[in-house]
Amino acid sequence: MKLKHLKGMVATLAVTTVMAGAALAEDLRIAYTGYSTDNTFWIGVAKAAAAKADEMGIELIDLTASSPDAAAQKDAVDRAINMGVDGIIIGSVDNRAFDASLDNAKRKGIPVVAVDTGIDHEHVASLVQTDNLAAAGIAGDYIVDQIEGGTVLILGGSAGHQTGNARRDGVKTAAEAAGHEVIFQICDWQDACAYETTVNFLQSNSDITAIFSAWDPGALAAVSAATELGKLDDLVIVGFDGNPANLVSIEAGEQSATIKQDNTRMGAEAVTNLVGLIKGESVPAFTPIDGILITSDNVADFK
Repeated sequence: MKLKHLKGMVATLAVTTVMAGAALAEDLRIAYTGYSTDNTFWIGVAKAAAAKADEMGIELIDLTASSPDAAAQKDAVDRAINMGVDGIIIGSVDNRAFDASLDNAKRKGIPVVAVDTGIDHEHVASLVQTDNLAAAGIAGDYIVDQIEGGTVLILGGSAGHQTGNARRDGVKTAAEAAGHEVIFQICDWQDACAYETTVNFLQSNSDITAIFSAWDPGALAAVSAATELGKLDDLVIVGFDGNPANLVSIEAGEQSATIKQDNTRMGAEAVTNLVGLIKGESVPAFTPIDGILITSDNVADFK
């Protein structure tokens, strides 16, 4: 009888523990604010984060603005804090915009995870990100292997943006080490700027043999500009993200290559790390995710 009683107590305790864990998960509310809802890459991050939260029985509140807007994103973070969420994931438009908000989150004990772009604040306990410098280095090596000489034009993100700077530096280092001149132009992640910059430099500088865009839509803009000028066949054009439209362009022999980011893993890992922080667990301060070079040789594997 005592043995049966003991077994019953153990079973009851196990069920209680499982139920308590489930209740904890179900009671959690986390907020997510990404770069925008009109960007293919970020749509993928948001979907993956929502799917992981659903799998874990957690409520995820998506406060992402429809277009990139640093002020609106800061307001979203402030709203999340005022709502009393248990944690926040930020895929920042401007990683310098959150100091006061993050000070407030720290005071209220709301943990924060950054995804894709690092945020320089002591309260951001975890960053989930493509290893941008290493991945861009792969892109740079590919470019160097494809051209015999000439100048490399880099279409960049916004000034001071951690992700954009890493992508610039990876390509720039590889190209300069091989003896190529590099021209860098800030484009604020804007496709129109990528197009106009490409047109202007191709018309004024006949030495350009390769173009690297720090984001894939910018690479498509460069393809369009080069096509209109009749110079596409003379250029190597490489992007970064692995967006579906760019894979079509690579398959068609227009864009030369791209670096694929695993946005599905990024969204899922961000949620996992945030929940770990909420529960007081130890999580990695940095979760690096490898980039993958996609060219005409392997593009079919990713479509």
